[in-house]
Amino acid sequence: MNSRDYKKVILESLLKKYNNRAAKSGTVKRRVILKPSELYRAYAANNADMNEKQRLNDAAEDLKEMEAVNLAYLKFSADIERIYLREDRIEEISEFLQEEYGILPKGTVLDQLEALLKQYQCTGAEKGQSGLPLSGTLLFDYCREITARMEDPRERFDLEEIEADLKMLAFLDQNTQEIYVREASMLVYGDSKWFETNNYERICNIIRQIKGMPRAETERNDAVLALFQIFPADREIFLKGSWLIEWEGYTIDVSRLKGGVAITSVDILSVKRITVQGASLMTVENKTSFQRMHLKDTAFLYLGGFAGRDQILFLKKAVADNPELRLYHFGDIDVGGFLIHRHLCREVGADFRLYRMGIAELTDKRFAGCLRKLTDNDRNRMEAFGEYDNSQQGAPQFACREEPYTPVLHYMKEHNVKLEQEIVSYYIEREEKDERREKKV
Repeated sequence: MNSRDYKKVILESLLKKYNNRAAKSGTVKRRVILKPSELYRAYAANNADMNEKQRLNDAAEDLKEMEAVNLAYLKFSADIERIYLREDRIEEISEFLQEEYGILPKGTVLDQLEALLKQYQCTGAEKGQSGLPLSGTLLFDYCREITARMEDPRERFDLEEIEADLKMLAFLDQNTQEIYVREASMLVYGDSKWFETNNYERICNIIRQIKGMPRAETERNDAVLALFQIFPADREIFLKGSWLIEWEGYTIDVSRLKGGVAITSVDILSVKRITVQGASLMTVENKTSFQRMHLKDTAFLYLGGFAGRDQILFLKKAVADNPELRLYHFGDIDVGGFLIHRHLCREVGADFRLYRMGIAELTDKRFAGCLRKLTDNDRNRMEAFGEYDNSQQGAPQFACREEPYTPVLHYMKEHNVKLEQEIVSYYIEREEKDERREKKV
């Protein structure tokens, strides 16, 4: 964090404490204090980053010169012990935050918010006698909740966020036709992806709270949108290889299509039986590798990352209908790839063996030019790998019989390497072609 950001955080932290105390007692009797360690945890530690510490000190000194704060120092040291808010300078501090960082004073925010609520309460197809939306609508209940929060001086409001939510809730109240999520986003925001990117989950949570519909353990959060005729686009599962998919009255033999098929989530729910006409089923993490792979007697399913709900349901049925299958997962040789594999095993409740995701691939001379160095994030995720395992105690408890993560991760860390699967799948296809040629000879 640079010195400018520290000034903003120091003032916001002090004002928040000031407002919280004023809200509880009506007055602030004790001095409002901030310790440097509240902003930089290692401030007083022997191994503290001296540059980071200096940036915080510089920011505090600048604020002292502005008469926004007072400082107390440790005895016989230049280190700051406490930062005190200048309560007689609240108005000047608010003006500074507005001019320098665009942060509006609380009173201005409340005035603008009140005008915004009035605007939406006075529009809409149906109104009560008071001019407000009818009780029981999403808009009415949301406005009432925001109004109640405005009475608490500790509350902070994001006007742009609230206005975006009001727009969608007003639309949902009035919508009478079945439309897809991205169509709703276009109609409300003029951008097909804006809803999903910005406030999709928040709107779903607002609806659940208003309607008193807590989310069931296995339920999608966005299922509540169906109450307002809004539906997500049908999701697809991509398959290729030795699949035989049966519905009531018809069957698809996927092996006859070299590029495979995509089956929508709607059709997946009505599948009667899944038959794998080979010995193996393999999930593939990335699209290029999925398209490249053509192993004999193998059914492939493209994951695209962590297995989704529809993929999990499909795989559970495939495993149940074909109990003798050999199961494999093929992905990147990095922490993300191993987490995807572990999640897959636990959610499906089956033992997917790692395919070509070991030290042999990391030491293969053909792939030497494609090895990548670990990032700081990679190393942090490696350290957290065991913690992730412990955090999943609420998830379905299935541990793969073979979890060869430790030796691979140790090698990766020791040699500072990782590998994406696309180069491995490229050579796998070449190996298959060479093998077929040798058999013909």
